[in-house]
Amino acid sequence: MMSKNLMLEERYRRAVTFLESKQDNDLLMGTEEYEIFLDEVIKNLKKVKNSLKTRSKDGVAHRKEADRIQAAINAMKYLNNKNRRIINNSMLREDKQGLTRSDIRNFITGLK
Repeated sequence: MMSKNLMLEERYRRAVTFLESKQDNDLLMGTEEYEIFLDEVIKNLKKVKNSLKTRSKDGVAHRKEADRIQAAINAMKYLNNKNRRIINNSMLREDKQGLTRSDIRNFITGLK
């Protein structure tokens, strides 16, 4: 059975390999690929955080690290939500035709 340190090192190496597999220009905010990538990062961060077992006697010393990992997870979730909003807004813009000045005027006069 692997020790905790060896397991953490192995997970760290896999996470680094995963992150390095993506080139800087491969990921663009507002794409499905970006969302998939962020979901994978969040999932990996949660695994690392859970491996610290901060609720046990042995894991008490790792609470500060777990807090920092949770802050990173929250940051990734924020980016993921922002990405989702960009995707939704771009879908809305594709559906709409350009509004003309007369369309706006007719709408406003219809409110009276």
